Amino acid sequence: MARTRFDWDPKKGADNQRKHGVPFVGAQYAFADPNRVIARDVAHSQSEERLYCFGRVDGRVLTARFTCEHR
Repeated sequence: MARTRFDWDPKKGADNQRKHGVPFVGAQYAFADPNRVIARDVAHSQSEERLYCFGRVDGRVLTARFTCEHR
């Protein structure tokens, strides 16, 4: 992966772990899948652009919704 940094809110991370059984630290590996698919989340993108990443991690496809900040 190119020099990518992931930041997330610890409370949201705990909620995600509880709801979906996937910690954010594990979900970030979906971005490392060379066959990943990035798609716009048009249903939830009113104030900022949100995207989905579909990528395979440990033999299963994970979906990660995210926003992107370029620095």
